Amino acid sequence: MPKKIRMTIGEFSRFCQVTIKTLRYYDKLGLLMPNEVDEWSRYRYYDVAQMQQLNAILRLKDMGFSLEEIGELFDEGTHKPSISQIEAKKELLTNQIRDLVKKLGALNRIGESIKHIDNMERISIQSLPKIIVASYRKVLKHREDLVPLFNHTINPEIQRIGCKRTLPIYGFIIEHEKEYKEEDIDTEYCLQVDEFNRDSGNLKFKELAEVPMAVCLKHVGTYDALPESYAEAMRYIEANGYKVAGEYRIQFVEGMHNQRDPEKFVTIIQIPVVKNEIHVLPSEAYY
Repeated sequence: MPKKIRMTIGEFSRFCQVTIKTLRYYDKLGLLMPNEVDEWSRYRYYDVAQMQQLNAILRLKDMGFSLEEIGELFDEGTHKPSISQIEAKKELLTNQIRDLVKKLGALNRIGESIKHIDNMERISIQSLPKIIVASYRKVLKHREDLVPLFNHTINPEIQRIGCKRTLPIYGFIIEHEKEYKEEDIDTEYCLQVDEFNRDSGNLKFKELAEVPMAVCLKHVGTYDALPESYAEAMRYIEANGYKVAGEYRIQFVEGMHNQRDPEKFVTIIQIPVVKNEIHVLPSEAYY
């Protein structure tokens, strides 16, 4: 009968291309213990049959089985999973792939949104698509009250009722005032969502119609400089033959909610417009 080959842990490591650290970890878990441990030197020795056992561990790991699951298989006296175990693992991996694809899509959309905002001209004409929004309207004592209202009331309520929101998140405010007010401002916060949900208290769901044309101005910096940007937007509207055709939106891309440096605040002003039709009197046509 041929004499069994006895390999040191170093030799076994080299032949199997697995680190000694990994072998010792498998030993600690009881997953792959040395075939022999010298009583005096405490050297670990492995045999040829254990190479097949180690390869089974590595193969099962590659298929997505955890070391705990592999240990359970070994306890059952087999190195092969059952058909039902394979099907369950396939379903788990399929769901993980679906989730990863969803996350990848969200990252791509966020990346494109950031690129769009970064590359956006200071002022441009854009269309605003039809969207469904979760709307929260409240008279705010001060404008700064919006951030805590969102953090402590609006956002928790949206999460509680299970609103679905596609990234990147598009949120904006509309001030329903006919004049500028420093206090008691009738403010509506709108957050784009994927679908209608049940109304909850002051949180209402509605559809906003498409805005075919809007003058969009990217304001970078503190909020106290916003009047200069509004003036620039209005000059653009006048110079290019437009007129205001609806309530403007203020989108806080980078602001008090996520940016500490006010000089890096990014605010998008969106003003719906239409072409200003000029009617010429018949008598004026001769001059």
